[in-house]
Amino acid sequence: MVGRTRIVEKLKRYWADLRANPRRLKIAIILFILIVIPIVSSAWLYINNVPTANKLCTVCHNMEPFYEAIDQSGHRELNCHKCHPLTLEALINEPIAQILENPSPLEIKEKYSPEINMYEECIQCHLPEKLEEKEIHAIHLGMIELTGSCDTCHDPHSPSDLSQACLKCHEESNMINIHATFHEDAIFKVESGETDVCGQCHSSAATWLIPISPSCTQGGVEGKGCFECHTSSLNPPDITGRECTECHR
Repeated sequence: MVGRTRIVEKLKRYWADLRANPRRLKIAIILFILIVIPIVSSAWLYINNVPTANKLCTVCHNMEPFYEAIDQSGHRELNCHKCHPLTLEALINEPIAQILENPSPLEIKEKYSPEINMYEECIQCHLPEKLEEKEIHAIHLGMIELTGSCDTCHDPHSPSDLSQACLKCHEESNMINIHATFHEDAIFKVESGETDVCGQCHSSAATWLIPISPSCTQGGVEGKGCFECHTSSLNPPDITGRECTECHR
């Protein structure tokens, strides 16, 4: 406390000396304009725009998981403030929250993420008309319009990781049971006279592409139909432990 008081007193005396000497005051102002303002401006531009500045967020240890996640994603070329504007309010509130609350990474995600609905930020780079070209986006556009947010499914720090996103709406055991009936449904359609039933899932033109084995591909090249080889009942599709995006793209 004594040291701080001495510094304040020295600054007051220095300011009084400058005011008493116009020439020295003018020199101080010129130096401030030529040195301090460019340094502060450059620092601001760096922190606000350059991706490598993201590392500065980890000054607060609880931000490290978010930095590590985004550094391993396609968003690593973006500065954090592309999506999190560095406003005066943020500059004041964030340090206060860190000091008074010291939240864990999970608490940050649970408390503050629900308040962030990211759509306008996303379409700065991901144009809606391009997104619609992917079937999985086209089907979910209604939900995006309803919620006004892409982060219902996509964690902006790990946008390609959808392992848990689907389960928010699609209950896992129910999905496993539904998928297990697909071959039964397909055989029923074939026996009812429908053609190219298998290709609705197992072809490059399929909405949801389920890869087939090399031997199946070879059979197709040789002109064989699916049921020339698959003469017995087909095993029920089992999606247990599989990523939804292996087929739904």
